[in-house]
Amino acid sequence: MKKVVASLLSLSLVLTASVSALAAEPAKSLKAPQKAASASDSYEPNDEPAFASFVNSNVSYSAEIGHNKDFDWFKFYAKPGKLNFAISSLTSEKGNLRVGVFHESKMSGSPHFVENGKLSFTQDLTKEGIYYIMIYDYSAFDSKPIKPIPYAFKAIYNQ
Repeated sequence: MKKVVASLLSLSLVLTASVSALAAEPAKSLKAPQKAASASDSYEPNDEPAFASFVNSNVSYSAEIGHNKDFDWFKFYAKPGKLNFAISSLTSEKGNLRVGVFHESKMSGSPHFVENGKLSFTQDLTKEGIYYIMIYDYSAFDSKPIKPIPYAFKAIYNQ
């Protein structure tokens, strides 16, 4: 009888711990877009600024635009200065990639156009704070499916 009671108590503790762990699960997983992570894009889901991954200065990152409605968001903290940014397609699939860089206080602006699968640009960072990088394919505004576009980028900025 003692073993049964001990077993029930153990089971109760395990279930309580499991429920507590589920309740403590971050809201990100509850609000994240319902899209499976691509094998070549470990940053998914990152289709909204709230789910943007932090990137470091002078480090190369690889990701993928997996479908025509895929927007990839990244973020970094910078002091005023210059941003040097470079991106390139990692396959012959070049798509119509666009890159936007925005300060947290103004989440709009003109995108930079990736031509022939490559783009380098310099942008003034006028304010200290969080900046967002948005990478997408222009097909996001069309219903035509696209082939996945793996890409790599590097951002160099004042930390």
